[in-house]
Amino acid sequence: MVAQNQAWQGRAEVMELLIKSAFSGPINALEIGVWYGIGSTNIWLNHLKPASTLCLVDPWRPYASKEDLTQDVEYDYKQMDDLSTDAFLSTYLNVKKFQNEQASRNVKVNTIRAEAKDFLPFLKDGAFDFIYIDGDHKYENVKSDILHAKRLINKKFGVICGDDLDKVPTDELIQLSKSFKNRDFLRGEGQLFHPGVLLAVSEEFDRVNMVNGTWWIVCQDGKFDAEILKPLIPA
Repeated sequence: MVAQNQAWQGRAEVMELLIKSAFSGPINALEIGVWYGIGSTNIWLNHLKPASTLCLVDPWRPYASKEDLTQDVEYDYKQMDDLSTDAFLSTYLNVKKFQNEQASRNVKVNTIRAEAKDFLPFLKDGAFDFIYIDGDHKYENVKSDILHAKRLINKKFGVICGDDLDKVPTDELIQLSKSFKNRDFLRGEGQLFHPGVLLAVSEEFDRVNMVNGTWWIVCQDGKFDAEILKPLIPA
């Protein structure tokens, strides 16, 4: 059974603390990877300050690789891919419900149905204060999402974060991940983790914070620093 809400309880708590701790006023936020729009999306909608904006980007179409479909017999990737249109409709209805019920907060939501790698290049540098990455977990796409996020984040102060960094990167795990760049999730080799996420994050940041699979780093005055919000969120 494919979960519609993939913001697991332990991760949801970290996400809530992160968005509440980092910002006290309205912000421009970007979510890459939305799925049903009822997990992480609801967390941002519930905690963004009035007059904020939220841009949701997701292709809402099948994304499993040939390797995922043929090599992972424990997870039904075909079922997940078959749900992509249902996920899009769910997001549309959830955003509409939010806008109807909380119009007084004046939080603007833009829903973009597109591949992140095709859409993000059109956005201007430094456009977002908060960027959450949870799209296609295969290496090339995670790498692209992070590179765009580093360009799009507010250089004065901004937070880049994401999901599914299941393990702290080590030299051994990095080398293992290089052999599975086109896999969503690795269950073999005695491991349970997303190799593309681990490899891309380890290449683009010297160090990030990570709790229950949720990772984050702050950009302040043009420099990425994993220490700034670390004391605010209990491990």
